[in-house]
Amino acid sequence: MNKIALAALLFATPLAARADIGLRLGAEAGIAHHDSNRTTYITDNFPLALNGMLSYWLPGDILSIDGELSEAIQLNPPNGGSARQGTTFRVGATFSPPVLPIYLRAAIPLHFEPSPFLAGLRVGAGLTLPLVLFKIYLEADADFPLAGGTGAPNAFSSQDISLGAGVAFRF
Repeated sequence: MNKIALAALLFATPLAARADIGLRLGAEAGIAHHDSNRTTYITDNFPLALNGMLSYWLPGDILSIDGELSEAIQLNPPNGGSARQGTTFRVGATFSPPVLPIYLRAAIPLHFEPSPFLAGLRVGAGLTLPLVLFKIYLEADADFPLAGGTGAPNAFSSQDISLGAGVAFRF
């Protein structure tokens, strides 16, 4: 009986030591928005978003599959505009080369509400600072609309550049 328990413990130890699930909490600020009519900067509307992301790290810890939820507001909305920019869910992947504290990310953002629905492409790069219990991350992203409902921008007719930061945990 003791041999079976010891064998089970030895088998389970590497599985328990492997951190497959990641949780990332942070905020981002829209630095610039450009469309066919004009360009606005962070100081025009102060766009901010709170983000929460769950990740599943594939064996090898180089690639993760991510699901991120974001809620965006504008601290200084334009006259007659809403402060709430809405909810976006992003499905993506993160490539993190071994040893280096950098990563590359790509995602498909799905902006659900308020209308119009919008699907896009997000590409980004980040830097991590590992600490004892978590990592601090800094990330720069570029967003491009691809398709959407009535009133949505055409593919690549506008661009958004944002900077984000927060903490990341691995379980």
